[in-house]
Amino acid sequence: MKISISKFIIISILAIATVTAQAQNKVVLLDISHSQKSDYTNVNPQMFEQYHELVENKLGATLEINEDKELDGALLANIDVLIIISPLSSATSGNLSSTERTAIVDFVKNGGNVILFSDEDRRVNEAAFGGNDIIKPFGMSFGGDLPLPGNIGAISFVGEVIKGRYELPYSGGRKITGGIPLSVVNTEGGYVHGAYAELDNDGKIAAFGETMVGLFMGSVEMKRPSGETIVWFGEDDKRFMQELINWMLED
Repeated sequence: MKISISKFIIISILAIATVTAQAQNKVVLLDISHSQKSDYTNVNPQMFEQYHELVENKLGATLEINEDKELDGALLANIDVLIIISPLSSATSGNLSSTERTAIVDFVKNGGNVILFSDEDRRVNEAAFGGNDIIKPFGMSFGGDLPLPGNIGAISFVGEVIKGRYELPYSGGRKITGGIPLSVVNTEGGYVHGAYAELDNDGKIAAFGETMVGLFMGSVEMKRPSGETIVWFGEDDKRFMQELINWMLED
């Protein structure tokens, strides 16, 4: 059967429109309700604009930001992907409530998608925050801080989720075990940087022992009190996050 060029173009346009329409019906919720918004913008002032650009302009989904609502079943019922970034300061941190812990686990078990970022002890008390209550039911676990130097970065693995070997930011985090590795810290020792698990019902969960990728801190400049300027390693964090979120959005 022959298809004319004009018909082929029409079919292609309709196919693209269908994919776009499906993506536009998807909702990504970025949760920062367990800390203050300024804690995140202090490390990357462009973070929220960059999430809007990635989720809405590049992936065609809707981005919502949760600053103060509890992550209960009713709230999670209306979203497709939940991204949780743990507190960055012990002085302003809040912990996941028992309701939230149960609701998030149930969300994944029922086919939902979660990306959870934790961080090192000086930023978040993991035992109190409750990250392990979220990821342990899916075969992963957070441990203590890794004794590694700062600003060494991480490297992604090419596989089902991530399509390229990307440079990611890393400058201090905690151990993570279990799951299928997504990325590894850029140093000897084979320390896992991020991992994921996928359920038979299409529920997906990814966990990271640091927050820098979720904050898009690769290539961001920071001036230390001494006057020294640091440029964080990891120029590919946005591409990495785009592919990770896109995989989460896939049916």
